[in-house]
Amino acid sequence: MTVGIGLVGCGTVGCGLLELLGAKKDCLKGRYGVDFRLVFATDAIKGTVFSKDGLNLGELAAKLARDGNFHGADAERTASNNINIKDLVGESGISILCEATPTNYKTGEPGMTIMKSALASGANVVTSSKGALGLDMAGLKKLARDNGVQIRFESSVMSGTPLINLIRGPLAGCSVTRVEGILNGTTNFILTRMEEGLEYAEALAEAQKLGYAEADPTGDVEGFDAAVKVSILAGEVFRTRLDIEEVRREGIMSVKPEDIRRAAARGAKIKLIAGAALDGGKVTGYVLPREVESSDPLASVSGVTNAVNIVTDNLGTISIIGPGAGKIQTAQGLISDMLNIASGIMWT
Repeated sequence: MTVGIGLVGCGTVGCGLLELLGAKKDCLKGRYGVDFRLVFATDAIKGTVFSKDGLNLGELAAKLARDGNFHGADAERTASNNINIKDLVGESGISILCEATPTNYKTGEPGMTIMKSALASGANVVTSSKGALGLDMAGLKKLARDNGVQIRFESSVMSGTPLINLIRGPLAGCSVTRVEGILNGTTNFILTRMEEGLEYAEALAEAQKLGYAEADPTGDVEGFDAAVKVSILAGEVFRTRLDIEEVRREGIMSVKPEDIRRAAARGAKIKLIAGAALDGGKVTGYVLPREVESSDPLASVSGVTNAVNIVTDNLGTISIIGPGAGKIQTAQGLISDMLNIASGIMWT
């Protein structure tokens, strides 16, 4: 089965998807019977390439790595600026749009407009972006249902580690009362290095040097990134809208080395814990630095790794640990969603 796809956003995640689709092409076709054909790729800075016969993934990835743009690529059509998404979807006839643009927590753009255009045009959407989902997940889902398509977002929380699919699939039938854990790898790396003796400023500088933290680390260290993920989990797990502003949020900037030492003396570790919980019919969200006992699986999670505890009625607490960032890891989440759509597995 050949499935036409389009890609919007060719930064780190988009390039990771191109690489992974190329590397896994034979596996996806042989094991799952799906041949994903990339019909177009578009990026606000790098330009647009289009071919109804399918673009050469290897050549496209190599050109991006070499030149940083699509200009002069071997394609049916190229453009230096974005082409209207509605027009691209309509002309290409794709089944799935892969949306991998940068996240804006306040406006959800450009992902919000891109996804709405694609869904309204009858294309399924898989996305790694968080902003639009945090602002209006219910609206995007309704738009998908109204047009007979799906929106999937495994990569928006914990990258390619299958938290959302776990809750939707194997844990179906369980009532979940709490989902909480380490949802930001940058802050977990900083806290881990502080456990090892560094001051906060030293640990942050190392995280920036290694590429884990941005030059402006506010989104991570003040808890905004984790808060939008809590908002997404509240909407997905509890079907409740929880605005980012409603999430109780405290970052790690107030955590001192002596706090970490005192916790260690008690056999505990300080982690930035993000979660959503159902209590008395009300859903609450929080992002808070907190002591975690050594018996909790979250205590053993170090570096940029993510982990979540899911509290259920039927199975007790289920823990899932895995990467929360990385271009190939995030692309894996997109491909998982694409395969589920291609195989007809429905989300509601």
